[in-house]
Amino acid sequence: MANLRWLATLLMSLPIVLTGCGNGGGDSGGNTTNALTPPAGLVERDESPIYAVGVPVVPETVSNSGGAISQCTVSPPLPPGLSLDPQSCTISGTPTGDSHATVYTITASNAAGSSTTRVEIEVKDVPIAPDGLDYLDRSVIYPANAPITPNTPISTGGEITQYSVSPALPAGLAIDPQTGVITGTPTAVTASAVYTVTGANSVDSVQALLTIEVAAVAVPPVGLVYVDRLPEYIVGVPITYNEPAYTGGEVTQFSISPALPAGLTLNTQSGVISGTPTVELAQTTFFITASNSAGSATVQITLTVATAQVGSWQPADAMTLGRFRHTATLLPDGRVLVAAGNRKQATSAAELFDPSTNGWTRTGSLARSRQAHSATLLSDGRVLVAGGFGTGGGNALSSAELFDPAAGSWSQTGSLGQQRDSHTATLLLDGRVLVAGGEGQGGSTGALASAELYDPATGTWSPTGNLGQARKQHTATLLPNGRVLVAGGEDAGGGALASAELYDPATGTWSSTGSMSQARNAYAAAQLTDGSVLAVGGFDGTNALATAELYDPAAGTWSTTGSLQQARDFHTATRMASGRVLVAGGTDGSDLFVSELYNPTTGNWSQVGSLEQMREQHTATLLTDGRVLVTGGIGRGILSYTELFH
Repeated sequence: MANLRWLATLLMSLPIVLTGCGNGGGDSGGNTTNALTPPAGLVERDESPIYAVGVPVVPETVSNSGGAISQCTVSPPLPPGLSLDPQSCTISGTPTGDSHATVYTITASNAAGSSTTRVEIEVKDVPIAPDGLDYLDRSVIYPANAPITPNTPISTGGEITQYSVSPALPAGLAIDPQTGVITGTPTAVTASAVYTVTGANSVDSVQALLTIEVAAVAVPPVGLVYVDRLPEYIVGVPITYNEPAYTGGEVTQFSISPALPAGLTLNTQSGVISGTPTVELAQTTFFITASNSAGSATVQITLTVATAQVGSWQPADAMTLGRFRHTATLLPDGRVLVAAGNRKQATSAAELFDPSTNGWTRTGSLARSRQAHSATLLSDGRVLVAGGFGTGGGNALSSAELFDPAAGSWSQTGSLGQQRDSHTATLLLDGRVLVAGGEGQGGSTGALASAELYDPATGTWSPTGNLGQARKQHTATLLPNGRVLVAGGEDAGGGALASAELYDPATGTWSSTGSMSQARNAYAAAQLTDGSVLAVGGFDGTNALATAELYDPAAGTWSTTGSLQQARDFHTATRMASGRVLVAGGTDGSDLFVSELYNPTTGNWSQVGSLEQMREQHTATLLTDGRVLVTGGIGRGILSYTELFH
């Protein structure tokens, strides 16, 4: 599954340290001394639920590995119809009205002190489908006749209200049909097997695969990793949970060294890091140890806490449908049109984001379901969607459609001369649209060299000069002189490309220009205020890249510039109103939270606050008010979540 692939790569790529027996220290919640300690490691069972009006919520409980909780508070007040138990921190009730996506800070305290955690809640008028399902322990070996640490699901999107598992869990273990939490004491040695957990609500279902074995004796954990390896947190902003994953024997104790910065705590039972940082911290390496009676494994993460100086990420309402390989287009009135994409299969659904409310409304659906298509804002305010492919590979489309923002409806327009997906579409200075390259119909066609022009006045396409190099998953940038720079991508044989070429609208021909210093596929490009073009990250055929380079239109050459701190591909790059470039998400084997900002004056990158949801193959749109809207993508499932950088 796409949302689980990060684990396998991380287990192979990160260093693993195995040590002898030891418990790793820390307080597991069952204090062995008389000294009272503050609550610590607070973790809500469901960190970002999307509820529906009139539907009772599954009680939202909290895990605490510190001292006993005596009082709970929440800020701001929960949505109407929901309440927080002042002793247990459990959220329950039935929402009575819509509520925008909001981060709520829960504070649990006792006489020794307090600890915080976050829960992000949105209430929609109707239920939406869950995005994805995962588990804290997705591949684990339990010792027989020992109680397990409850294995808690991690769900995204619409609230899951019912869980089931197939085949039946090993004897002594059970799954809660309402919460999905797995508990019990395994009573017999059981061979390793894969169990499918299904989480459903009234709209749809999602699945997670668990590998469980019961051994006669405890075995050590191995392969410890954290979902966010390079987090940057913002002072005063509750953090998104940073969760571990591992294989081998069940972990019974987590510890960390050095101590986390003030306001953050580690749940010593689950290994989750949560809280609200209260002080700045320069980039620091922390060592986290996961242990049981048989041994331990250690991993490092590099953590930064900063004061928000250039912006931070905040939640916006979720879309009504999770999707990736979609398009997002800024309309003249400031709204954003998100069209089509993939959720389990290609969709024709479209919706509109309103920056004044940070909310979404449905609009007319396309005539064809499509993904990996292009969307171009025309000079008259309409949006041209072209090509893409339907469900399944080798199904490229030639059809094109026009969206009328005033009517909220789509109409057919002339079809492309060639079926294609993963192409580029560029609005020329004369109002025509240049479509270049892409992948053709059928696996044998591969990348395309053909290009065509759309004339909005006639609604028809005409061929224009062919690219010198067939390519797909490249970028195209309109230069100040009216020519179009196409660079990189993947060739017909699947190899990453470094070559670049220029299209001249006056002659309808392409000419070679300087090549990039590195081949780049699935990278991102942004035009700077001086007209130069920044190419950043990508995949060279072997590895994700951290390098970046600049194209000088006057000289027709590329020069290297500062490198990212985090290599990535399938990310976004957005030039902000300040002229700096925001790079967000992507993947380097695992889907990423980390975002970075490029300063054209210095040529250097600086890390900025982490995304709330790790994601790749998402979209990023600069709004008229200067904020950046990120939508969808792949993370823990196919995401409906959106967020804003401002």
